[in-house]
Amino acid sequence: MKMADSTLAPGKTTEDFRRFSNSMLALADRGRMTLEILKDASFSLLDLFSCDAVEIATTEKSRAFHCDTREHGSPRFFCETIRNPETIKEFLPKSLRIARDVESVSRFFLQESGMDAPLTAVCRDSEASARFRTVVVIYLPVGDHIRGAVLLAYRNERKEEPWQAETFETLGRSLGLAFSHNQSQFELRERVKELTCMYGIAKEAVRGPRKIGESLRKIVSLLPPAWLYPEITEACIFLDGQRFCTDGYLDGGKKLSAEIEVDGVVRGCVEVAYRESRPELDDGPFLAEERHLIDSVAREVALILERRQALKEQDRLQEQLRHADRLATIGQLSAGVAHELNEPLTGILGFAELLQDLPDMPEAGKHDVKRIEAASLHAREVVRKLLLFARQVPTRRRPVDVNRVVRDVLSFFGGRLAKDAIRVNTDLAADLAPIVADEAQVRQVILNLVVNAVQAMSPGGTLEIRTANGEKNVLVVVQDDGMGMSPDVKKQVFLPFFSTKDVNLGTGLGLSVVHGIIQSHKGRIEVDSELGKGTTFTIVLPTEGTPDA
Repeated sequence: MKMADSTLAPGKTTEDFRRFSNSMLALADRGRMTLEILKDASFSLLDLFSCDAVEIATTEKSRAFHCDTREHGSPRFFCETIRNPETIKEFLPKSLRIARDVESVSRFFLQESGMDAPLTAVCRDSEASARFRTVVVIYLPVGDHIRGAVLLAYRNERKEEPWQAETFETLGRSLGLAFSHNQSQFELRERVKELTCMYGIAKEAVRGPRKIGESLRKIVSLLPPAWLYPEITEACIFLDGQRFCTDGYLDGGKKLSAEIEVDGVVRGCVEVAYRESRPELDDGPFLAEERHLIDSVAREVALILERRQALKEQDRLQEQLRHADRLATIGQLSAGVAHELNEPLTGILGFAELLQDLPDMPEAGKHDVKRIEAASLHAREVVRKLLLFARQVPTRRRPVDVNRVVRDVLSFFGGRLAKDAIRVNTDLAADLAPIVADEAQVRQVILNLVVNAVQAMSPGGTLEIRTANGEKNVLVVVQDDGMGMSPDVKKQVFLPFFSTKDVNLGTGLGLSVVHGIIQSHKGRIEVDSELGKGTTFTIVLPTEGTPDA
């Protein structure tokens, strides 16, 4: 049917309406933002019906859109998003602004008959605003529900042709279907983007071992394409004071953020921001689904960190197990060697003493015998340390005054300290609690640490020893200002037979024996050292325990 004579659409034909409906369905298939397709529809309706204004109000899920387009030389388009709208029956009358008496404009729609009521209406004069003499209302049905309404407004009064009601109703159904299909396609496209992002993060999570910084930079690069406006989206992950961001990330502006919580501790956050302003949607310019997405990304990053921590802890425990196995093997070997050496050393010392008692022993011979005796005593001390390391020496635990042990050791070493001009500063707690321990072994621990400190310092150094009460334990701190240790040396300092001293200047057992004694007393020892800045050993020994009978 030709409609050239129509005063509502001069010069238009049914073919023009058909092309308009087809073009709207084609646009809807692209799944663009609702605001974009509403804008296209508004301008097309202005041209198709030669009207002076077009107003569209439509709802979808938890938000609604209201567009107002006017023809004043160049078309003016205004659109707003309403979050959490009321029901469609309440929303439409409040949002439509062209009509002066909205209730009369919407009277057909508001009837209880619902979808059985006419889906179009033409309002004139008193029912329209002062600026528009005629307003055509076209409702947008989708299935059994009304999705929204389109208002076509004219400044002049227009005639109503018999065919127009059917044409407008068909147009309303086409637009309702187009808007609904567009929304479905839009949601499908966004879900695909989000799933692609999460799939990429999951792939990164199961990749082979690489630095966490590289993984986070890869994850950050996956975020912008998953957002509504990828061309202006920037992302950043903040973790433990470090930033891993896309190149254009800037602080400030509209952004979404989610905390990264690992084992109950917040260690950073994931942020996504737009470089430019965009219309308001669910959460500022962001969709509600994007809030869920960034929360999921933050949780996935936290899981990656937890998995890396678990792997590190597993490696640490495996290394501890290997270390314990090595120590057990060395202990068995040491005990065997010590027992084998004890008998010949006893014989050497005995015969050395007999030789010294010979009346006709020349002085030179006596001097050599003394050297034999001294070497044998040194060897016996090494054997004793081996036995102690292998825990073959029986212990006898009694209440021990650690302060007294420290004073005894310093008194014993007084001459050596004075000879090397080493200053000794002590800060011993007056009310130090006694510990239940083997006094001889505690004395050996303090002695070995003092010897170690003296050997690490040049003449004129300072040795500090402090004691203090802890929570159900006693702390002993031995600090020197000597050469210090490198990180590699510090890692191996408690290993048996490890030594940085020259050959014949140490056995490498001193600190391993100290470590073994403290562990046997259910305590711990910590070392803090830096090259050129000295070393601090901190011993923690429990005060609770049962003395031996």
